Amino acid sequence: MNQSVTIKGTKSGIILVLSPQVPFYQLKEDIQKHFIDAASFLGKNKMGLIIRGRRLTDEEQAEVVDTITNNSQLTITCIIDEESETERLFAAAGSNEVKTEAVNSEMVSANLSESEDITAIDSDNNNAQIFAGNLRSGQDISCEQNVVILGDVKPGANVTSYGSIFILGELRGNAFAGAGGDRNAIVMALNLNPLQVRIADAIAISPDAEKGPKLRLKKKKLINNENEPEVAYIENGHIVKTLYGPSFLRQYGKN
Repeated sequence: MNQSVTIKGTKSGIILVLSPQVPFYQLKEDIQKHFIDAASFLGKNKMGLIIRGRRLTDEEQAEVVDTITNNSQLTITCIIDEESETERLFAAAGSNEVKTEAVNSEMVSANLSESEDITAIDSDNNNAQIFAGNLRSGQDISCEQNVVILGDVKPGANVTSYGSIFILGELRGNAFAGAGGDRNAIVMALNLNPLQVRIADAIAISPDAEKGPKLRLKKKKLINNENEPEVAYIENGHIVKTLYGPSFLRQYGKN
């Protein structure tokens, strides 16, 4: 069998090395052969997938995942593209070195549909778990670390963190920060319109919902733009929503 495709196993995921010269349709056939041959060895497991050697489009990544799951007993929980633009941007911004390894199952639980491309980037200091991509209905992320999502959280999606949650996009699903009881945790998003938000033992639902404790606005009217993210936090026992800025920082510093 040719070496256009190489499979390497790690403790918590699979590294798939793809030849950059071989046409994609041929790669899919070779991937199919490899995983049929390795199906009994790989067994029935949930694994992250690291792609090396070739940059794939979203559609090609989805086809690769479908090929793997249709020819083995594996469930691919997330795709880690080591050449992602997100990683390069973080490096250019002077952040600490970021390692794109398979997701550590002891720290992160991700329930992601096979067709959706959301990349997990595991940081060296374990202070935050970064995900690049939109989280869609039926997808769940649960972390002991802080969570950063570079995308939207759609209705029906769930994000849980023992720390805080930062969404560089729109939050329209459910967010649970401070899951271990940290009442100082926050939920921040560029556009914060959750179906439900929980922080420690406090809970609030969308102001449009009929029953339950509503998400309170810190001001009667919030005028937001792309440069002003919104944040939810606990104040006087209730979850309130306000614009992130000097006023919030002054109030949050008193907690």
